[in-house]
Amino acid sequence: MNLYSEQVKTLNKIMSTIDEKAALYKETRFDMRGAQSDAQKKLLLDLIKSATELAHEMKPSPKEVLDDLGRLTRQINDMR
Repeated sequence: MNLYSEQVKTLNKIMSTIDEKAALYKETRFDMRGAQSDAQKKLLLDLIKSATELAHEMKPSPKEVLDDLGRLTRQINDMR
């Protein structure tokens, strides 16, 4: 497998994890204590940052994915 294929595979795995974590966070954030909510938010934002960095390394960069990650980052930052 070439580098781009490996990057796509890795990015897809990270995106899947982000989707799961974001959905869970959005559903349960009000039930969490402050510190737990903050920790989950940080974990989610760190995953998004990793995905964004990987997407920027890819040539060509997946613009739609980068746009989605940017929107999700703004949404998560605006929560609580």
